[in-house]
Amino acid sequence: MTPFCGLSTTRLLHYATLPPNQKPYRCGWVVAGEVCGEVLPGESFPVHLREVHGVSGNDKTKFRCEWVECGLQMNKESVGRHVVESHLQFRFPCPNCGEMFSRVSTLNGHLRKKHMSE
Repeated sequence: MTPFCGLSTTRLLHYATLPPNQKPYRCGWVVAGEVCGEVLPGESFPVHLREVHGVSGNDKTKFRCEWVECGLQMNKESVGRHVVESHLQFRFPCPNCGEMFSRVSTLNGHLRKKHMSE
């Protein structure tokens, strides 16, 4: 079930025009065999992961992603970014050429390098 089930066409069109960090997403973090399922804006996921699922810390401690069907091992400091880029699949299009980026900082670098002279 998606966060959009039962919504009107007008509401769906509204969500489609939102930037990725403001669109609603369903949390796929698994706790005790159950998927969290809470629906929240993408920009709220780092706080949600920290406060609800205890994913916090900016250290190199190895940590396992508990998102549905993931299980990837990574540094604890990378979990929030991993969820946003891999599971929520944030994508930011270049307004000039349409190339897609998973990070705003990468998009900004692209804009400086490729389109500054345009």
